Amino acid sequence: MFYLKTKNHTNVPIRNSKKQLDNTDFLSDCFYYEEVSELTTSGGWGVDFVRKQAFLDKQARKILQVPFHYKASLKDAYRFYLSHEIDKATQLFIKCSNGKSFTTEIQMVTYVGKVFYARAQGKAVRNEKGEVIGIRGVFQNIELEKKDDSKLKESLKLIEGHNKWLYNLAHIVSHNLKAQVSNLQLTSTLIETEKLTEDQEDLMANFKKIGNNLDCTLKHLNIIKTLQHVDKDLKILIIQHVYNDVIAKVRQSKYYNSAIFYTEFSEVEKVKYIPMYLKNILYNLIINAIKNKHPERDCEVSVFTYEENNKKHLVVKDNGVGLDQSKIEYLLSRTHETFVYGEDKPGLGIFLIKSQVEAMGGQFFIESKLDKSAKFTVQF
Repeated sequence: MFYLKTKNHTNVPIRNSKKQLDNTDFLSDCFYYEEVSELTTSGGWGVDFVRKQAFLDKQARKILQVPFHYKASLKDAYRFYLSHEIDKATQLFIKCSNGKSFTTEIQMVTYVGKVFYARAQGKAVRNEKGEVIGIRGVFQNIELEKKDDSKLKESLKLIEGHNKWLYNLAHIVSHNLKAQVSNLQLTSTLIETEKLTEDQEDLMANFKKIGNNLDCTLKHLNIIKTLQHVDKDLKILIIQHVYNDVIAKVRQSKYYNSAIFYTEFSEVEKVKYIPMYLKNILYNLIINAIKNKHPERDCEVSVFTYEENNKKHLVVKDNGVGLDQSKIEYLLSRTHETFVYGEDKPGLGIFLIKSQVEAMGGQFFIESKLDKSAKFTVQF
């Protein structure tokens, strides 16, 4: 159906019109939805090949800042594109005139010379015989969107630079201090404490504590180094195989004692992960469970997987001494500091687990009942 624009600017439908049958006066039918155009801030344009006319609707004129008397024409259309975008606009116009639709982002310029980015779409208009008789489309000013995108890219670039600087700093500090800390710890073990006075013994105790704290700091820095480039070396891992490797390592650990293990990986058998990360996570969770064995009962450790809300989970649950809620909150919120968790005073196990899980875009949870059990969950 086509419409006739009356003097009071209302649209009156023209029925059984010859124009409708010829399907050539498509420009008057394309952009009568002014409300939609204003709501979407989309400008409409069109070219009628039969009548050799161009058309800009009200919103398009507003975006392009053309004066009221301006008459759109195909020959003058190139003035609305920056010079380096004219070839692109020409190619899109030619393709569209051959029947191929397009969607693109392109730099345009208003009638008064203001440059802006636009998102434009165009499609061919055909008659009843399928012949292309013109083109019509819409475009939007996306300058603000582009500026926000540019600011985001600049921020990401700045963050990337800072991360690289921090990584290099961690590498330099850890490399330069490693030998000195080792010498410090070795020296403290060689001193014959039996011959020291009481004051000297206190001094030596502080000396050893300083060495251990420095060693802890170096380990934290090395963990930071391992968190770089997490998008690399991702592999499809069979969890049962990873578990088998980890248990073999656990049994060789100084912390190992007799424990009963229960496993179930049928619900989630595979995950896409960094092998070193998954092994470290599972190893530290199991070691934590063993180290925090309840003195009055055998150590039992359950390791299993499940899927919920399209998320895969790995769980390590024990029947050990457990944790109270304040300790759980402390572990999850302040793992970069030292804390006491069983014998693991530096807390590197929890720090490493949480850091690696979050570096992979996952989450780490702790649930526990004091004197009964602890449950550690990794959400991939």
